Amino acid sequence: MDTNNISRRAFVALAGSAGAAAAGAGLVGCNAAGGGNGSGNSESSAGVPATTPADKLPLPEKGKVYINEQPRDNIKDGGTLTLAISEIGPDWNKTSVNGNTAYMSTLWNKMAPLLWLWSPDGSEIKPNPDYVESCDVSEESGKEVVTIKMNPKAVFNDGTPMDVEAFKTAWMTGNGKDERFTPASTDGVELIESVEKGAGDHEVVITFSTPAYPPQAFIDVMHPANQDPEVYTKGWVNNPHNEWQAGPFVVDSFDDAHVTFKPNPQWWGDSPKLDEVTYKQMDAQATINAFKNGETDAAAAAYLEQLQNYSTMEDAEIRRAFADSLACYELNTTRGALQDIVVRKAFCQCFDPKIDLSISYKGVSWDEDRLGSIVMYPWQAGYENNLPDDVKKLDGASSEDRAKAARKTLEDAGYALDGDYYAKDGVQAAFSLDSFGDSATGKSLDAAVQKMAKDAGIKIDIKTHPASDFSKVVNSGDFDMIGIRWGGSPTGYDFGYQLYGSDSPSNFTHAGSPEADKLFNQVLGESDNKKQVELCNEAEKKALELYAIVPNQNGPDGVVVKKGLANYGPCLLQTLLPQNIGWQKEN
Repeated sequence: MDTNNISRRAFVALAGSAGAAAAGAGLVGCNAAGGGNGSGNSESSAGVPATTPADKLPLPEKGKVYINEQPRDNIKDGGTLTLAISEIGPDWNKTSVNGNTAYMSTLWNKMAPLLWLWSPDGSEIKPNPDYVESCDVSEESGKEVVTIKMNPKAVFNDGTPMDVEAFKTAWMTGNGKDERFTPASTDGVELIESVEKGAGDHEVVITFSTPAYPPQAFIDVMHPANQDPEVYTKGWVNNPHNEWQAGPFVVDSFDDAHVTFKPNPQWWGDSPKLDEVTYKQMDAQATINAFKNGETDAAAAAYLEQLQNYSTMEDAEIRRAFADSLACYELNTTRGALQDIVVRKAFCQCFDPKIDLSISYKGVSWDEDRLGSIVMYPWQAGYENNLPDDVKKLDGASSEDRAKAARKTLEDAGYALDGDYYAKDGVQAAFSLDSFGDSATGKSLDAAVQKMAKDAGIKIDIKTHPASDFSKVVNSGDFDMIGIRWGGSPTGYDFGYQLYGSDSPSNFTHAGSPEADKLFNQVLGESDNKKQVELCNEAEKKALELYAIVPNQNGPDGVVVKKGLANYGPCLLQTLLPQNIGWQKEN
């Protein structure tokens, strides 16, 4: 639903441990490369009746958003919106590695500066006039120079100007040069050479030592208070800091279980149409019950276990688009048996994505090809399946043949069966899978993965956690294998290093390849977008040869909403302005 301002990748937990995030309403939404058994009818932009059978839902069109788009004059003034979210906090700094979740991005979208507006497919970017009056990109002495003229009205809520110091703060906290700061990604930002005052107080000149394309993807603002590393790393814990933000809404109240936003009295742009927006922390089943009982206005609607609960609701609509997120399993290469690339390779071979899809979307009109990337979407030009050949060649193979290939990999490396499972030098081919939430689909997926591995002689134990513990577990590094859904970047090819880089704090596998690092770093400086994508694919092929990441699925972004909710829903990569969300006027 909500798109990040700066396009670094953010993550969410998967349902159980695979598929789409279950508790939030369309947490990260976009496309897949496949057909399905749907009716073939086109979906209206407002969606289809919730009474439509799940196996008859029309497939969304590639590149189309389903948000019931309405002009502001057709939106009622006032009203409330209540939504579910899987996790709230504890770190409210979205730009830091500890706060870099799609859940926090959703909350920031209501209250933080959004300098740039992205098109649905991510191919176009333009300034948001509420903040940026103009942005000019030029070349001077072989260096890329970006000149930004800010809207004079744009100030932080405490009155601090949104000037050169705000741009400097985002740069110094995000470029990785000072290890006291902990940014989620330094991609692109580290190429900025200087941030200087321009012709007046509202003009900023940003020079890149090496060109990065598109440069706007790496330019942002942050309140100057964050130039103190202690503030940046610890000052946001359990504190959303309204005074450091500058968006249409401010936090009115919050705790671990809810966040309520009210219109920002300091806001200079179009007034929010809604009087109040509330997010309530819920697990999957609670989200379903809350929507059915009228306690929330939207809920996730990707799986049959979700959709069948809404099939008698005459006042609700289903909106589906292709997801702007990519699901994968990440294997922690510092842990136990997973330190051996052979065990990781064997798991990659035995994992059957067809089973994953059949469980995730059983009874639902959905299908897609095997996902082979976590940086490029299957619906984007230039996408390739970047899996290693010894995994890719198993596409279409039966689960039995996959297990057979995995067993051969283990045996060729000296592993021998000890009961049901392989072992070598006293170390069993065994690890755990951390799972989050109470989704029935998620539990079925976990059990299926466990069986795939067992059939290959690999033991997997399931460790379950509440959905609200996701970021705590991920950032602690205390896991063997975990399911993550990465999303939120219109220029995903620019952020391969964030996900795969040898020393990237967002590389939760801790695996790295010097060859891949070098290629990913070349992507940023390539001005030809086609060549950027080619380099990215080449780099990801090298990275996936480490068998530490298992691309899983793209999937749909599905949401059920009360009729009349406008400018809300699966929006691909499009920036949705929070002040324009509201309830459509009756005809």
